[in-house]
Amino acid sequence: MRNNFEKISSIEQQIEKLKEKQKMLEQQMQQNIGQEVLKTWNIESEQEAIEWIHQLAGQVNGEPEASEQPEQQEEPAQLAEWDRHEQRAE
Repeated sequence: MRNNFEKISSIEQQIEKLKEKQKMLEQQMQQNIGQEVLKTWNIESEQEAIEWIHQLAGQVNGEPEASEQPEQQEEPAQLAEWDRHEQRAE
């Protein structure tokens, strides 16, 4: 009986360690992605990066067709703004 309790306790500890490891790996992944976005997009401001992410999220997430019409009208303005950003970065 005691041996079973020790096995269960050991398994629970292993599960906790794996959960902690998974959390650390997810944090590292998010940090790496963030660094790559900032570097690739030539962005120095966290706020600017967040704004661009929100503007481009609809394209990445594939917004429903009903909401694509307003996005298509805004897209040239977004592209022009991105072009200005790229020119400033150069």
